[in-house]
Amino acid sequence: MATKNSGVRRIVVGLDGSGSSAAALKWAVRMAKAMGAQVTAVYAVDVPTYFPQPYGTPVQFDEEWRAAMKSDFENKWCKPLKVSGVRYRTVMEDGRAASVIAAVADREKADVVIVGRRGRGGVAELLLGSASHELVLHSKRPVLVISAAA
Repeated sequence: MATKNSGVRRIVVGLDGSGSSAAALKWAVRMAKAMGAQVTAVYAVDVPTYFPQPYGTPVQFDEEWRAAMKSDFENKWCKPLKVSGVRYRTVMEDGRAASVIAAVADREKADVVIVGRRGRGGVAELLLGSASHELVLHSKRPVLVISAAA
């Protein structure tokens, strides 16, 4: 049985607005409550390094879009954290999801990283692989992968 003196004090959870990330957040909240841990919620904005013409500038560079995404992240996706009473903070950074989540987890000295099994990857996920898979293979921190069905 876990107690407040457990070894898990810092939890990093990756969010992207998907059902799987919502399930991961639910786990993070339950774990944080049980162990007296703090949660850092992370949203990675995947900014393309190359964008072919004539499509113009990708939406990720639009300040209004960023403000709307930050609002959704902090006020909608993180709502379970707000209402739980768990200590938490939010981090929104540019980069590939697995890289950003791993970097934040290392900076925060996270005891565990929690992510959803499948995010919003679509075709890109099929071609490049999923963030959860990459984290499991390369993270220096323990990774808990949660299915939306959980």
